[in-house]
Amino acid sequence: MTERQPRVAVLLGASGATGQELLPLLLDDPGYGKVVALSRKPLGIKHRKLDDRVIDFDNLAAGFEGLRVDDCYCTFGTTIRIAGSQAAMTRIDHDYVIEFARAGLAAGAKRFAYLSAANADAGSSVFYARLKGRTEDELRALGFADLSIYRPSMIVAERVDRRWAESMVFPLLPLADKFLMGKATKYRSIPVATLAKAIAKFGQQRGGGNRTLYWQDMVGA
Repeated sequence: MTERQPRVAVLLGASGATGQELLPLLLDDPGYGKVVALSRKPLGIKHRKLDDRVIDFDNLAAGFEGLRVDDCYCTFGTTIRIAGSQAAMTRIDHDYVIEFARAGLAAGAKRFAYLSAANADAGSSVFYARLKGRTEDELRALGFADLSIYRPSMIVAERVDRRWAESMVFPLLPLADKFLMGKATKYRSIPVATLAKAIAKFGQQRGGGNRTLYWQDMVGA
């Protein structure tokens, strides 16, 4: 039985730091005939394979209208500072992600790539880690044939809303990373371009089942 062509990928989070790096890589992937980006506003990008869909995040399923999907990519998320409260962040980092995954399954997707965090743990006392861990657990329970979870620590990227503390810390990261050895290696920083390249390889890794990738897996991807 031959594989159906063209394959279709759907990306949630294309306007974020990682998503901006990932989208061009997906568009350049010859395995995809169409890449659908779901966003609140037009991305302002033109490409023959790009289907730029402006959606209401409270109705994510509408973004899949008329699609038969193969792979879903989720680099969507926020910070407590931007969200304003734990409840608002939960809506964004958990509810929308799970709704996106369910809509993808309904549209035929069997594969899902999710950008999480190095300290994700549903049992953690830290809100952010607990939220990411809970989201991971629920994604696993949905039953995707292939689910790759990417767990970076500090992502080094140029952001419009970069905080002054990040500007102070980022130049020191290469030195600090050298002291993170053994089990602590997973907490090393990663350039956003390196992270995006690792996630983009998901498109060629069919049959991998459930995988959780840390720094050491992504820099060598």
